[in-house]
Amino acid sequence: MLRALFLLSIAFVAGGCASWTPVRSGVSWTLYVKDGSPVDVDSVGCGLDRAFEAVEARMGPFKSRVRVHAWDGDAKAELGRVAPLEREGGERDEGAREIGDALQVVPGIGPARVRAFHVKGGSMTFEPTGVFLGTCDVGTAVHELVHARLSEDGKRLPLWFEEGLASLYGDGACFGKRWRFDGLACWPLRELREQTLSDGELGKLLALNASDDYDARQNLLVHFVGWAIVFDLAREAPDATWKQWLANFEADAAKGDIAAARVRMGRTLAPATDTAWFERLKAEDPAVRFAATKGLWKLRSALAVDRMLDALERETDLEVKAALAINVLLATSETRLGRTRWNRMSTLVYPTLRDGKLPIASEEQALHDLYTTMRRWDSRRERTSQQALDELARYWEE
Repeated sequence: MLRALFLLSIAFVAGGCASWTPVRSGVSWTLYVKDGSPVDVDSVGCGLDRAFEAVEARMGPFKSRVRVHAWDGDAKAELGRVAPLEREGGERDEGAREIGDALQVVPGIGPARVRAFHVKGGSMTFEPTGVFLGTCDVGTAVHELVHARLSEDGKRLPLWFEEGLASLYGDGACFGKRWRFDGLACWPLRELREQTLSDGELGKLLALNASDDYDARQNLLVHFVGWAIVFDLAREAPDATWKQWLANFEADAAKGDIAAARVRMGRTLAPATDTAWFERLKAEDPAVRFAATKGLWKLRSALAVDRMLDALERETDLEVKAALAINVLLATSETRLGRTRWNRMSTLVYPTLRDGKLPIASEEQALHDLYTTMRRWDSRRERTSQQALDELARYWEE
C-alpha cells in the first residue's frame, strides 16, 4: 500500500457526507465521485479494470457490483474515530497521483498516509459503503478489493489474516497493462525486523477483530504481522487457496497461535528471504524483474543496492532498467553507500535516467527531468524531483 493499508471500522460523521454521483461502470464496479470533484475518471477507471482483473484471478469473480468512490475530501471530515493508514510517508511524499490523503504519525514507526479504505456493508452510520480510493495506484485498489471480495463471503476472519492477504496481493507492479503480483512488501519486512514485539503485544494483534478499538500503531502492526505470516503461508503452498492457507495456520496454532506466528514470521524475516527475491532480478520474464525491483529501496540495504546495480549492468528491458535506476537512486537517501558504491551508482544510474526510453511519453520526460533535477540546478526547470517521481510512481512506489 502495502498497500495501504487497510480496513478499520470507520464511521462517517454527518457533516462529512456529500452527494456521490456514478460516473463510470465496469463489469464488476461502478465509480462514484463527489459532486464537483476534479477527478481523472479515465485514469481511475483504467486502474480499476486492472485491479479487478487481478483480484478475481486469485479469488474468483465478485458476486455483486462494487461501489468505488474516488475520495478527494478532507480525511478529518470523512473519517470517524481512527483513519486507516495506507502507506509509509516520511520526508518524501510517496503519493502517486493522489485524489486525496491524510497523514498520521504512528508511535515507534513514523509518518503514515491515509490512501484508501473499505467499509463493509452495514458497518457505516451513514451511507455510502464500499471502497474509497484516495489514489489511482492499482496496488492500493487491489488491497481494498481483497477486503470487498472477502466481505462478500460473509466469513468472520482474523483481522491479521485479512490484512495480511490484502497486503500480499496488493504488492506488485503494473507492467504491460496488467497487475503483476510480487508479494514481498519491503516496508513491513524492514519495520518488523526493527521492532521488538513481546508475546503480549503479538497476542493482542493476533486477537484483534475489525470491530475492536485499536490505535494507529496497532493498525499498522496488524497489517505488518499479517503480511509476514501470510507471505510464509503462500511460499509454503503457492498453489493453495487463501482458505487453505488459513486452515494451515489454524492447524499449526492448535498448540498456540503466538508460537505458530513466530515460526512463520521468523522465516519471512530471515535474510534468506532477501536473497531469494534478489534472484528474481534474474528471471526470464521482465514483468517478474520489474515487480521484484519496485520498492527494494525501502529495505535500507547496501546488499539490495549491489544486487540492483548488478542487474542494471545486464538489463536490456527499458522499463526494468528505469525501475532499477530509480530504486537505486531512492536507496541513496536511505542507505550509506560509501565511495565505491556511489561511484558505481553514478556510472550506471545517471546515464539511464538521462538517456532512457520508455513506452509512455510522459514517463520518459519525467525520467529525463529527474536526471536534470539530480545533476544540475536550473531555476527555470518546470518541475521538482518529487513531481518527476510522482509521474514515475509505478516504477518505485510500493
